[in-house]
Amino acid sequence: MKRTSYFGNPWIGMFLKTNDSVTMLPIDSMKKLEDAVSASLKTEIVKVGMADSNLLGVYMVMNSNGVILPNIARHEETALIKKSGLNVHISEARNNAHGNNIAVNDKGGVINPHVPRSEAKAMEDILGVELVPMSIGGYATVGSACIATNTGFLAHYACKEHEMKELKSALKVEGNKGTVNTGTGFVSYGAVVNRNGYVVGEHTTAFEIGRLEEALGLIR
Repeated sequence: MKRTSYFGNPWIGMFLKTNDSVTMLPIDSMKKLEDAVSASLKTEIVKVGMADSNLLGVYMVMNSNGVILPNIARHEETALIKKSGLNVHISEARNNAHGNNIAVNDKGGVINPHVPRSEAKAMEDILGVELVPMSIGGYATVGSACIATNTGFLAHYACKEHEMKELKSALKVEGNKGTVNTGTGFVSYGAVVNRNGYVVGEHTTAFEIGRLEEALGLIR
């Protein structure tokens, strides 16, 4: 079942974060969601909190090299995430919703231009990629407006053509524009993707799924 929800909430990308080998789920995630993630993303599952929040997808950024955590992360949460083998950076940036501010794969990434360059450099060192400052469709929160893997990306439907070219250059993969959950352009809120597959919010239409599969190179 590729369509799923988190306690009835279709914005699953706000609560989950994945790379190609591990998926972070909120501590209270139900088995139905775990099963959907395991079947589609084919990863190890780590159930973890983020201070008093379950919004892992909003606060965290990760690729195969490392993970960026917000300054609210607790020591025990950081230790648990480190056990997954990822390099960890605790960002002190005021803009700490890193999932909203960064879209990344293992080849490159884009970042909210309001994030200080010194902090962006520290993130680049952990993620092992260059982070290019840009906006998407008038939104500085590029992490909410784009999802990327090593085989493609899906961007907000309002993404301009010159921004599409910038994304292709930064992420070093082809991509397309689309929506999730019946017309929403903030695609990372409604989909969780890696090279193995995807899960999407339960309101996502068949047309949107087809667009996502094509953009991310998941049609086999």
